[in-house]
Amino acid sequence: MPPPVLTGRRGIQLAKIKFLAIFFEIGQEVQNSFFVDNNFPIDINDYSIKKWGRADFSAETSSLSWKKLCRPRSDFKGTDMNLHWIDLAIIAVYLVAVAAIGFVVKKRATKKLDSFYLADRNVPWWMLGLSGCSSYIDIGGTMSMIGAIFYLGLKSLWATHIFWGWFIICFYMAFQAKWIRRSGVMTFAEWNETRFGATKDAEAARLAAAIFLLVLMICNLMFISVGTGKFVEEFLPFPRWEATLIVLAVVGIYVTLGGFFGVILTDVFQTILIAIGAVIMVVMVFQKAPAASFISKDPGWFSLAPAGKLWPSYMADTPPAYQHFNLFGPILMAGFFWMVFRVLSGPNVWDFQFFLTTRTPRDAALAGGMWTVGYTLRWILGCAFMVLGIFYLGSQAGFDAEKIMPLVLQKFPVGMRGFFMAILLAALMSTISAMINVTSSVIINDFIKRYFGKNLSQKRLVRYGQLASVAAILIGFIFSLSFTNIVTAWETMVFVVVTVILVPATLRWFYWRFSAKGFVWSMGVSAVLILARISFFGKLHSAASLATDMGLCFVTTIIVTLLTKPTDMEILVKFYSRIRPFGFWGPVRREAVKRGLVPARDKMPAIDALNGLITAVFQFSLALVPFYAFLRNWTQLGIWVGVAVGLSIVLYFTWYKNLPSRDEI
Repeated sequence: MPPPVLTGRRGIQLAKIKFLAIFFEIGQEVQNSFFVDNNFPIDINDYSIKKWGRADFSAETSSLSWKKLCRPRSDFKGTDMNLHWIDLAIIAVYLVAVAAIGFVVKKRATKKLDSFYLADRNVPWWMLGLSGCSSYIDIGGTMSMIGAIFYLGLKSLWATHIFWGWFIICFYMAFQAKWIRRSGVMTFAEWNETRFGATKDAEAARLAAAIFLLVLMICNLMFISVGTGKFVEEFLPFPRWEATLIVLAVVGIYVTLGGFFGVILTDVFQTILIAIGAVIMVVMVFQKAPAASFISKDPGWFSLAPAGKLWPSYMADTPPAYQHFNLFGPILMAGFFWMVFRVLSGPNVWDFQFFLTTRTPRDAALAGGMWTVGYTLRWILGCAFMVLGIFYLGSQAGFDAEKIMPLVLQKFPVGMRGFFMAILLAALMSTISAMINVTSSVIINDFIKRYFGKNLSQKRLVRYGQLASVAAILIGFIFSLSFTNIVTAWETMVFVVVTVILVPATLRWFYWRFSAKGFVWSMGVSAVLILARISFFGKLHSAASLATDMGLCFVTTIIVTLLTKPTDMEILVKFYSRIRPFGFWGPVRREAVKRGLVPARDKMPAIDALNGLITAVFQFSLALVPFYAFLRNWTQLGIWVGVAVGLSIVLYFTWYKNLPSRDEI
């Protein structure tokens, strides 16, 4: 018997569920295929959604998560947190202030494409460095980071830096930032012309990179939207999707009107807010009793030493989304294999464009240095929220640890709660704004301007860019409805989508024989192989699936490289003498030396490689300092402060003294 036809408000609700069900099923298929034991807390059956979008409206069979997402606004009266009017006023003033920035800089930002997407390549390095700090401190990532800290303890530093690839930031400082700025292009995809020349194969490589980046940015916006909804729904009397749209609308205003310069200005303002919040959080943590007196965790939680397997009670105390970390040794080994290519391939999202906006390669490197140091703010906030979360909520997993931030904020006094809401919204919006701007840049510069609108005026292209920004927001939001768990969305994105490009993108920088045709074919074949692995062997543990995917990509890329002809020597010599990368460049380097384009005993490639290793330890030590400080483990704190200070002195000689000349453009 067919289901009854519903009309009116009930019919509209059914239509919404049918539409959203498609995206839940897509997301579920990806998660089921990639993650171990199918054990993530999103099951299409839990939402009472049948094939082709039929739904059961009974309260008895609908799950809490689905009802929370879709129930009408009237059901949200009397939520756990009723914000005081003072808190609401603080948040409103902040939102109006950042939206106003878009109107203030609109005239400057919309003059031409370089103005809208690269701020006329005239951003001071300190502004870019501060901007980068807040753009990497998003709510979704920080909530999942706090979850990892809560469940893994000190071992979360290994998980985040290796398995999630956070070491990439220090490599911007070491060498990637100046290499990117030396290319002088506008987009990540356009960079392929610098490496492969203006040939038919290079055009195909540029198109492949543009398509990849567009997909990746949509995935990034999806991931951020998941965290946005999960955070904001705790404070606003709206369902998750409406709360998310409110935040995205405010961001859309200043990004669409103010372009990249608007992004930079708001990010600087937001970094200052985050720094103030971090100082307040430090004071609040040290006003409590020593953390060791109320943190009831296994001794392994307090140990930094890596382990093959976590403590016996880990699986029982941890939700499914974090249980794959139990096999910690295999996770780190697979993650290290993946991380090597992640950090060497360079940035492939908005951070690539950040460094193109600086005045010189020297400024780009200095911005990378400030970014690396400033990123410590994220660890201060994350560790502080974790300690306060355990103080207020307890050490055992009787709650969703990814929601520690909003749960802790409920304990704050009036006024302070609104201020911290503004700070966390600042962190969120700085990340979203950069993503939206870069997504729009790819659509305009790598598709519309290049293939469909060669004769369009700069003003018209900027208008289309603004429309592309709006479209990017909407698409990312729609796909975010497929996920309810932040770490699931994050790991799906980085370990499925990003993995496809890591090996080809690495060889572009470090192997002279790698060609444009090799780039296209290795990406295409790798994508097919990963999809085949997911289809036939989708139940592998995360460590096994990641190692398998990376192995397939590596072998495929090497074979394709050896079967294709290298790029023309003239193009390679020009690229090498301009960028001066380390790696396997023997024949090209010898030709460049022969022509007098690089010194015969050029030490910079080796110095860059050395700085990559030094800055990695430096960044890791900076992250450990707030963790040990909040645990009040003074011995370990003293050791790691000493390491950080000692490496700062070393980097003064190996990095700062070897920065590019101020005259280099």
